[in-house]
Amino acid sequence: MQIEPNRWPGRVVPSTNSDVDVAVESLCVRASWADADRRWVRRLLEPWFKAGWSVDALLVAIDKKPDGTRQGRPRSRAQVAHEFLRARLRTWTADGAALAKPPLQGVTLGEWYRVNRRNAALNAPRRGTGLSSEGRQARAETRALAHRRDPVERSREKGRRRQEVLDSLLVPGQEVPSFADSWRLVAEIIPVPRVCSACGHVRNEVSRPAHRVA
Repeated sequence: MQIEPNRWPGRVVPSTNSDVDVAVESLCVRASWADADRRWVRRLLEPWFKAGWSVDALLVAIDKKPDGTRQGRPRSRAQVAHEFLRARLRTWTADGAALAKPPLQGVTLGEWYRVNRRNAALNAPRRGTGLSSEGRQARAETRALAHRRDPVERSREKGRRRQEVLDSLLVPGQEVPSFADSWRLVAEIIPVPRVCSACGHVRNEVSRPAHRVA
């Protein structure tokens, strides 16, 4: 599987010769090193790739030291690309010879491919199941209503459909309750107290003692 340098996965650790060539080109492109000698860069990075370093890990090492502090000024035009890279990677040698652990965990190209294929399968649009006969009828009715331009006619049709749904809830053999039936039912459940029209409170009859007139 051939991958373009600008699309090379940054976390993938190259293993084959062709993968190393693509990874080196990807590093030079991402670092904006158009003048870099790819042969010297490859010769310098081959042991780092064998130690499990990826392009993303190398870019972190170019920018920061192992303790997280900044490496220093960016590369100047007078500096040769591979010599600048050698100086930056020197701080990532454990004892001057052994290479330090990469700051980012790398993966193989096969692992990266399997993960991306699984994610593509999970995020792929799912095919909708076929509609039932009721669903197809409802869709046809909805489309028929949508094509009607008269809003009054659409409102009447909507009211008719709502009334059909309400009528389907009635007990067979019984008539539709009227507005008076509803008020009668409310009066039976909640008795209405007598209210004084003058003050708005319930009127309570209080017996007062009769006064004798001398």
